[in-house]
Amino acid sequence: MKLVRFGPRGREQPGIWIPNAFDDRSPGILDVRALAFDIEDYNAHFFAHGGLTRLPFLLDDPGRTLLKADTVRLGPPVARPGKILCLGKNYAEHAREFGGPPPTVPVIFSKAVTSLHGPFDPIRLPPMSRRVDGEVELAVVIGKTARRVRPEDAMEFVAGYTVLNDVTDRDAQAAGQQWFYGKSFDTFCPLGPFLVTRDEIPDPHALRLFSRLNGETLQDGTTADMMFRIPEILAHITAGITLEPGDIVATGTPSGIGSARNPPRVLKPGDVLETGVEGLGTQRAVIELDEP
Repeated sequence: MKLVRFGPRGREQPGIWIPNAFDDRSPGILDVRALAFDIEDYNAHFFAHGGLTRLPFLLDDPGRTLLKADTVRLGPPVARPGKILCLGKNYAEHAREFGGPPPTVPVIFSKAVTSLHGPFDPIRLPPMSRRVDGEVELAVVIGKTARRVRPEDAMEFVAGYTVLNDVTDRDAQAAGQQWFYGKSFDTFCPLGPFLVTRDEIPDPHALRLFSRLNGETLQDGTTADMMFRIPEILAHITAGITLEPGDIVATGTPSGIGSARNPPRVLKPGDVLETGVEGLGTQRAVIELDEP
């Protein structure tokens, strides 16, 4: 299944994406709450209490309500998570374009949950930002509480996968000599469009991922090149940090980022940035200046 959240920002509702839903073969969205009023949202409670197992029964319900997908806004496919954790330098070539060797253990950092953003909403640059990159990443959504999991058991804790754009202000990152601030500005974590359930992705380590700026391909990689794979990542994190239902873990970005190019290709107002992962959909954002 492809899960979505639709509606105005801050008032999104849970839905299921239905391809070819109408006679004209256009996609639709099944309104989950119209059939199951107790499913408030795709949040921690939903994942922790078997919400995913209930959704398939709604697909064939004769009373289901379908909305035209192109008539509603899509928000992040997961409601406000407890944590957004990310891997740095998990692709060797990306580590080298920063001028350093690949890490020998996973490099973990976080993004503020207030940076979470819809997949087609504009990315807004603060007035002081001059050197901002987009970074396409495969992200994992946690389905149940994970603490000290073994690599061989780790995939059992995965609810599904989505696209995360780890937008980063490079100057803020360098000035503070840490990553949290420059990666956590408002709108700097577009997520979605879909949360694709684990059963639909046989091998998350064999997916193409890409970013395009104004139609020009910047990043074009494959998750097969991740140095630390999902089981190892989750085992490493949960050795000391409990992951909870609805938490998001981003797995790193491939090489090709704009600021590492000569000349640099950084984000500017008016640009159009597309980021996508095979089987998980493509985001599209217009870049805007965040006026005071």
